[in-house]
Amino acid sequence: MNGKIGTTQAVMLVVNTILPTATVVLPIIISSYAEQDAPLAIILSTVAGLLIAWIVGTVIQSSNGAPFLEWVGEKSSPVVSVILGLLMLQFYLDTTATILREFVNFLKDNVLINTPITVLVILILFITIYMVRQGIEAIARVNSLVILLYLFFVPLYLLGLYNDLNVHHLLPMFDHSLAEITLASLTPTAWMSEVAVLLFLAPYLQYPQRAKIIGWTGLLFVAILMMFILITALMVFGPEFIKLSAYPGFATISILRIGRFIEKLDILFISYWVLSIYLKFAIFLFVTVECFKQTFRVSSSRPFIGALGLIIALECLFSWQSSAKLNNYNQEGRFVVFCLFNVLVPLGAVLLNKVPKSRSKRKGWDT
Repeated sequence: MNGKIGTTQAVMLVVNTILPTATVVLPIIISSYAEQDAPLAIILSTVAGLLIAWIVGTVIQSSNGAPFLEWVGEKSSPVVSVILGLLMLQFYLDTTATILREFVNFLKDNVLINTPITVLVILILFITIYMVRQGIEAIARVNSLVILLYLFFVPLYLLGLYNDLNVHHLLPMFDHSLAEITLASLTPTAWMSEVAVLLFLAPYLQYPQRAKIIGWTGLLFVAILMMFILITALMVFGPEFIKLSAYPGFATISILRIGRFIEKLDILFISYWVLSIYLKFAIFLFVTVECFKQTFRVSSSRPFIGALGLIIALECLFSWQSSAKLNNYNQEGRFVVFCLFNVLVPLGAVLLNKVPKSRSKRKGWDT
């Protein structure tokens, strides 16, 4: 069920790998440091993200789309490959659990207020496991349709907010120091680094030599949409309100109105966001399963999808019970963890490929 995915489909996968949770979490974090200069932080983080995409693309081009951990094993040793695989598996289990928790927290706070969190987790997990079992090609096709819906939602969003936009809320510009803007850019840089999922999607790319273009195009699209969401929220409410709102991006949706008779469009936009976050969760669950498959060299990962999903659900329910703890991790801890696995690991792979390996040939060696 895992066929090859084209370049355009891969670009759209990169977009939905980053954007759904970034639109919920990032505006308040960036604005708390940079306020009306928040767009500058997006620009700075995009530059860093493009560099990360170049590193990831270089690894994929060097391996010609081979499974990442198997390629590392060939370049170093199987022991190194297994140890790295175990560490990355833990990383992706944790990351996928936080995505699930952010998804559940939003639904609990805004939509399904009286529904127990355990019920939400179980329902989301069952649906996502079904999606992952269909393979990355099916996920990519559905994802492409969801991304194309931006052509409908972006004009509708602008039209509904047109009378509330106030450009003076963006002034004065360049009011914050470079240190403050750099600090504001750290968390979005961590989100941009999620382009590293391409390392585990590489075996399914139809043209792995285009990995750099895929990463760059996806990140530029994410940056444009993030800038659009952040600037419109600033123009409507100003920087002070954004710092106080839990979900500033969705606060702007609550005041959308077209004429005198079309209003209360929250549920329409929230439904679209739910589609997007389902796909992000499916992408990360697929990558987690792929990491497990490459680490333990199993021929088929399908029997293990449910077990990995259960581990993610348990971590979501018991490790991230506190929303304040999760927000603190997003603001302060995520950058370090993501840089370690999404930047330093592929950078180490690039350097490993540059170092000639001297060892005697072994008969019957089969990776």
